[in-house]
Amino acid sequence: MKRHILLTPGPVNIKENIRRALLKPDICHREAEFSKILLGCRKKLLKVFKVENSHDVVFFSGSGTAAVEAAVISSVPRGKKILVINNGVYAERMTTIARRHKIAVINLKFDITKRPDIGPVERRIKADKEIAVVAMVHHETSTGLLNPVDEIGRLCKRYGVLYLLDSVSSLGGEKLSFKKTPVDLCVGVANKCIEGIPGISFVLIKKKAIAKIERIQPRSLYFDIISNLRLQRKGDVAFTPAVQSFYSFDIALDELIKEGVEKRVRRYKNTAALLRKGFADLGLRNLIDPTYHSNTVTALYLPGGLHYKNLHDTLKKKGFVIYAGQAKLKDVIFRVANMGQVKAKDIRRFLTCLKTILSR
Repeated sequence: MKRHILLTPGPVNIKENIRRALLKPDICHREAEFSKILLGCRKKLLKVFKVENSHDVVFFSGSGTAAVEAAVISSVPRGKKILVINNGVYAERMTTIARRHKIAVINLKFDITKRPDIGPVERRIKADKEIAVVAMVHHETSTGLLNPVDEIGRLCKRYGVLYLLDSVSSLGGEKLSFKKTPVDLCVGVANKCIEGIPGISFVLIKKKAIAKIERIQPRSLYFDIISNLRLQRKGDVAFTPAVQSFYSFDIALDELIKEGVEKRVRRYKNTAALLRKGFADLGLRNLIDPTYHSNTVTALYLPGGLHYKNLHDTLKKKGFVIYAGQAKLKDVIFRVANMGQVKAKDIRRFLTCLKTILSR
């Protein structure tokens, strides 16, 4: 099969040693061999994000949405509300999750191309004592926009509500200081910026928040954070996990520890800068204010007369996979991501191909 450069926000191109880890021998998840891998991944993940003393972690076999669902339904007490700061597709998904589980939700909507205004958020929290959790997406992948994590974190701390942050597409790729930002539940995945194999998601949980969450009656068997956490602390699991994905996750964490989160963030930032200079030179228009761009996703308006499918299919023949817009932006924009093992030479070749297509 032809290798493609994945300019998508997951899955991403990964290192060969991480891929080869999938070929390790089959093992049973009830044996000591898997317990060692599970406990090792727990230790490494907490270490690399410098939260060994402040947070714990629970894993789920599933996409990022699996862990987001677990975080939402495990954190809101019965009879209380969750406030979702909604400026994109993934925030809307959290709203949908809450509603499916009959959790009262305040869906505070903002323009999808702009950062949310802090004022309305504070007024709603201050006025409604039933709000127990405030949820926000760190990096809204549908637009490539970074949200104000620190400012919202300070609000949550001031009013004594839990702060749930969807960092699925940002953890490992954007600056996030858990010491500075009081995040109670932070959702991430093994793939994307951690550069492992898809199939594992997780929630980093502040230890001080665990006592609150323990008092909440579970809404799910599979997605209950507390029951899974209690077992995983001992190297055990409630259900069959994605064993082979854990093999690769273990190696991916070694690679992240070796590179360092700060250096990886810088690598992504430099790659994005190379891409964006090329886009500017080609006269392409950004969807959002570049001030709020993430390090990993750029959303661009489709030039007049160019259909996304034609652009996508032509680039794929050249070895590159890009991403479409979502929801109402589906036929308006295209997205280019630079997570994973994307090299400068890949970017230069991609920009050359894109220039040829646009000049036709």
